[in-house]
Amino acid sequence: MNSGNLNKDSLAIMLLCSNLALNYKIDKIKPFTAIEWSKFAKILLNSSIKRPANLFNLSKEDLKEQLFINDDECDRIIALLSKAGQLSFEINNLKNFGINIITRADKEFPKVLKEKLKDKCPPVIYYCGDISILDNKLIGVVGSRNIDTYGLEFTKKIAHKIVKEGYSLVSGGARGADSISQEEVLLTGGKVAAFIADSMITKIKKREIREAVMSNNLLLMSAINPKSGFTVYSAMDRNKYIYCLSDITVVVSSDYNKGGTWAGATENLKNNWVPIVVRYEENIPKGNNELIKLGGIKLEASNFELPFKEYKIEDKNVEKPYYEYNLLSLVNNERAVSKNIADNDSKIKKENETIDIDRKNICNIDKNNYDVYVLIVDKIKEALKIGLSLDEFREKFHVNKKQASDWLNRAVEDGVVKKMNKPVKYKTI
Repeated sequence: MNSGNLNKDSLAIMLLCSNLALNYKIDKIKPFTAIEWSKFAKILLNSSIKRPANLFNLSKEDLKEQLFINDDECDRIIALLSKAGQLSFEINNLKNFGINIITRADKEFPKVLKEKLKDKCPPVIYYCGDISILDNKLIGVVGSRNIDTYGLEFTKKIAHKIVKEGYSLVSGGARGADSISQEEVLLTGGKVAAFIADSMITKIKKREIREAVMSNNLLLMSAINPKSGFTVYSAMDRNKYIYCLSDITVVVSSDYNKGGTWAGATENLKNNWVPIVVRYEENIPKGNNELIKLGGIKLEASNFELPFKEYKIEDKNVEKPYYEYNLLSLVNNERAVSKNIADNDSKIKKENETIDIDRKNICNIDKNNYDVYVLIVDKIKEALKIGLSLDEFREKFHVNKKQASDWLNRAVEDGVVKKMNKPVKYKTI
């Protein structure tokens, strides 16, 4: 992909949600996180601006008037969008490595990530290789980096089973079960989609990786800048992408109550994204047994011939098709029941009218309305500059304790507020 064939919606999302064009020695602005972008895009969708492409060339006054955001956020948006020239240069540099970029605005973007992750879906994905591999049936394989002999043999068997049954592999490409399954699938003539958490550029320089990519058998993907190195956060973050892209994920080995494999598996079980199949035999780690207790399905050596399709749980969710107005795929499932475009447009119009009324009179907004927090988060940050306890915050905003707690927890989760102990107080970061 080069800057010449980018649609303007994608360009705007890249500028707002990636750090490709930023020089942190000079630039003090930060791109939008996935959750920040989702919240902003909902406001954008319900404004007269509608699309990211329409943000270009708007003045600060235009943004304030149409989006009801504060000066700092307006300045942030304008500053990020001003980096289009540098972004074009960076995109072409990545193209020289064979690295492309897709955003939520592109039809090639994995729809399953939008459906399952919703506001936690990454706005931007970098990839190298044949993206059509994602159209295949995928089995995920995850496991601890330090793998024993039993786990090694099990992983190789799983890799052969994946290819034999006509699936492709999705993994994280990390040392241990991930890389072993990847190597074995490729050697057996299968295809692999690897969602990595370290430098894609460094990966591509390895001969075996480059050859697998060029033969259209390996797809590398990442939600981080291809020049960025490994971080624990990015490794933990990519876990959910592996699960959500797969039909079933196999857990080879997991520590108990610690480590990335445990965190990813329990997050999947909590969200019920896909079934997980857990290795069960002698000498397995404690984490494997505990994951089975939590809902993982045993995969015993004596039952290894059972086809993967027998482990697949049919989706009983009837709230489909997934509602994807225009390009943003940002609305929740309660807004996913429209049967045609006319119904959708009518619903959006009604919601716009409601939001216009609500913005004029925030005090009268339903306390359970999702958008209330979005509209008053700046007031929350302002109030918490001096630090307030839960009760002090509740009294200041004239809300009940549960509502106050919900808002504070969301602010902490968004990274705009921190919780301090002894005494317990909340303060703007």
